[in-house]
Amino acid sequence: MAGRDIKSILTGKAGKNIVMAAGVIILMCIFNLLTGNIFTSVRNLTLLMKQGSVLMIVASGLMLLLIERNFDLSGGAAVYFVSVIAAQCAVTYKLPLPFALLIAMLCGLLMGALNGFFIGYVGIPAFIGTLAAQLLFKGVGYTWTNAATIGPLSDEFAWLSEGYIPPAASAVLIVAVALAACLFCIFDYKKMRQWYGSVNRLFTRIAAIVIAAVLAIWIFTGYYGIPMCVFFAGVMASITGFISNKTVFGRHIYIIGGNPEAANLSGIKTKRRIFQSYVYMGVIYGVAGIVITARLGGSTATSGNLLELDAVAAACIGGTSMSGGVGRITGVALGVLVLSAVDNVMSLMNVSSYLQMVVKGLILLLAVCMDVCMNQTKFRLKKAK
Repeated sequence: MAGRDIKSILTGKAGKNIVMAAGVIILMCIFNLLTGNIFTSVRNLTLLMKQGSVLMIVASGLMLLLIERNFDLSGGAAVYFVSVIAAQCAVTYKLPLPFALLIAMLCGLLMGALNGFFIGYVGIPAFIGTLAAQLLFKGVGYTWTNAATIGPLSDEFAWLSEGYIPPAASAVLIVAVALAACLFCIFDYKKMRQWYGSVNRLFTRIAAIVIAAVLAIWIFTGYYGIPMCVFFAGVMASITGFISNKTVFGRHIYIIGGNPEAANLSGIKTKRRIFQSYVYMGVIYGVAGIVITARLGGSTATSGNLLELDAVAAACIGGTSMSGGVGRITGVALGVLVLSAVDNVMSLMNVSSYLQMVVKGLILLLAVCMDVCMNQTKFRLKKAK
């Protein structure tokens, strides 16, 4: 009985989070040993988070699509095209920075709406529709620029990625966010005590928030502060988490992913929800395109290359199910952290970029296998009851 109880705990939502967090901690310890304690230096951890910021932005939006059993192969191409538009407006046409950013965001929104219209309302399979969009966005961008680099950008534009929030302000911001998160947990517990679980769950979530806040303060106050690209990634991840957990739209996405036929019969307007999901992905295109342009100092032909596949890998490593209905933003963040850490450690050890692809593929395969095994164990336990 004790063994069965342990299995049931590990296969539940809390158990998956525990296993995932434990795996990340073990990996970080191994990486630190391999790099001679360089990996855990505050400078390296800050650069690691900068490296994964664009991936976090894209993966957070893709998570919603995967939850509702959809897909997006055009993410990297759309980010590249937004990068082209932003750089052209700022460099070639000399538009004021706010207008250049607004035009880039609107174009990202239109690209998401285009995907949403054909997939949600016309009914084209997401794989085919977004593959066509990938070719369209990338082809138009290459034709417009002749695959050339557009730059250099102004210091104001580059600051959107390479700038820093001062250490003192970073500490205040982290504490404020942590307090807000703790208050949300307490409010949820009081409002939904019957379905929330025991008070131990509340204490566990608050403890996790406090530990994360302490680590963040240690990292960012020990260097130059919070990088702006990390700030934007955190904002978009927070918005995505709020949408998925606290809105009717988010609940409908989980229902659609769990059982599309039942969702349609229950009165949920699935076509509209799918369209809205891709429109939100368009916002993600805009933000990620602007951040990657600021980070690279211009628009390059390789901007966003294979970004959508890395985003899928991060989401899957973080526990998002390709079958739909399952996914959490905290898991996606851990998945992004793992992939970014692998790239970072391999670079510190001067390992070939080709071998990095092998290692990331093995980690993805291992994560998916573990998820399948845990789901099968959960099903057998339910059947035994």
